[in-house]
Amino acid sequence: MRIKRLSESVINKIAAGEVVDRPSGVLKELIENSIDAGSERIQVKIEKGGKKLIEVKDNGSGIHPDDILEAVKRYSTSKIEDIDDLYCIDSYGFRGEALSSISSVSKFSIISRQKDFPLGKELFIEGGVFRYLSDTGAPVGTIVRVRDLFFNVPAREKFLKSERTELKHITDVFLRYAICHPDIHFTLKIDDKTLYNLFPTTMEERLKNIFPKAESFVYFENENSIGKAYGYISPDIKAKGFVYTNGRPVKNSLLSKIIRSKIGENFFVVFIDLPPYFVDHNIHPAKIDVRFRKEKPVYDLVKSALDNMSKPRLHLSVSQPKVRYNAEFKILGQIENTFLVVYYDGEIYFIDQHIASERINYELLLRKYRTGNIPTEKANLKIDLSEEQAEKLYELKEKFNRIGIVIQKEEDQFYIKQIPSFSKGRDIKMVIFKMLNSEYPEVEIESFLGEAACDISIEAGDILSDEEAKNLLKIWIETDNPNLCPHGRPIYYKIPVEKIRKQVGRK
Repeated sequence: MRIKRLSESVINKIAAGEVVDRPSGVLKELIENSIDAGSERIQVKIEKGGKKLIEVKDNGSGIHPDDILEAVKRYSTSKIEDIDDLYCIDSYGFRGEALSSISSVSKFSIISRQKDFPLGKELFIEGGVFRYLSDTGAPVGTIVRVRDLFFNVPAREKFLKSERTELKHITDVFLRYAICHPDIHFTLKIDDKTLYNLFPTTMEERLKNIFPKAESFVYFENENSIGKAYGYISPDIKAKGFVYTNGRPVKNSLLSKIIRSKIGENFFVVFIDLPPYFVDHNIHPAKIDVRFRKEKPVYDLVKSALDNMSKPRLHLSVSQPKVRYNAEFKILGQIENTFLVVYYDGEIYFIDQHIASERINYELLLRKYRTGNIPTEKANLKIDLSEEQAEKLYELKEKFNRIGIVIQKEEDQFYIKQIPSFSKGRDIKMVIFKMLNSEYPEVEIESFLGEAACDISIEAGDILSDEEAKNLLKIWIETDNPNLCPHGRPIYYKIPVEKIRKQVGRK
């Protein structure tokens, strides 16, 4: 068979599969274009999970009437001029593939007007085939309607999931951009029902509006020579988190693992501001996955930011300031030998005694690890290591020693000669293998210390005297992060006395 060039129609459909794999992919591209156009209001309308209609309406700068045909051609863009610009991009849609790809697999219309023109232009393309371009009355801005997605590519349409699943992905994309642009008025209407109507506000208020079940959002930040990392977590809700680099929603599996090792399954938003050349968005056609040119400094930056969470110099929480022990801190009792009930400054706190104790012990162990004072005991356990693991062992020798693990080579075999005294009952070999096989062994160390802290802490069900409870709370309040346990669970829940008054009808 002779080699031949594919038709432009087939090329566009292949490109569409790379950039747009489902309705949420279309929405992502359209929202990014609206943001880049300087829109103050972005309205999204969805029908039948996006299969029937995806509409994005904005009040941005619009498209020049002479450029509207160029806007739907492959590689047409107003964002770059030469190859170097790819590494200094500070906008979203810059490669000029999205509209061309979307219009090749849908019934696509775009209406746009700039403020200097009395009329707008309306362009309609059906399955990549030009149908018409005409003048039309329109408000300043752009309206894009994508109907019957993949109508001309039935094989791809068949692989779309249920309407409910596609709506879940659509909502996720919508929230990713609504969170990082609290200054923009976002609305999401699904099958004529308004799901979100988010007016311009602060970041904290935007998070509250999106996640009303969250009692509080804890702020964290860190800045050094390479950049800045900051964000919020909520100890009240378990949900997927969002990561942004230079304002762009991204995914990075190792970075997410590092964050989860710090906060568990709690909701989080992490922003990382770096020099543009530090970040490579071009490893994925839709610019979702991200790679850092120097990974370890970025991960260290984020870790330090999370470690700074709840430090007094920061604004700890949107609605839940950090408390400090004083004479007004009154212990009211114990519930089910598990929760300490405490009154402080007009609020009732229900504190999990085990988790508070776990936070204390974790920070004590972490401090001992960092100073090389972990208590140890002798051992003599044979451990089989591959050549690669043995090489990594020598690189991590100092870390192993500080955590209380000493491994020696005798002839051609490795033996564990010393282990942490608190590791009884734990598979110490598994801990070693996790460290040796991890790209980020410090995460495994902190995870191990967190598990150890759990083992040596006060248990739920332990009866505490008033003095024991008082001492526990006094030490807990002074920890670096009194809000969360090492695994990310909230340590306490609080109710304002004023709320109790209202519930019982007392003014």
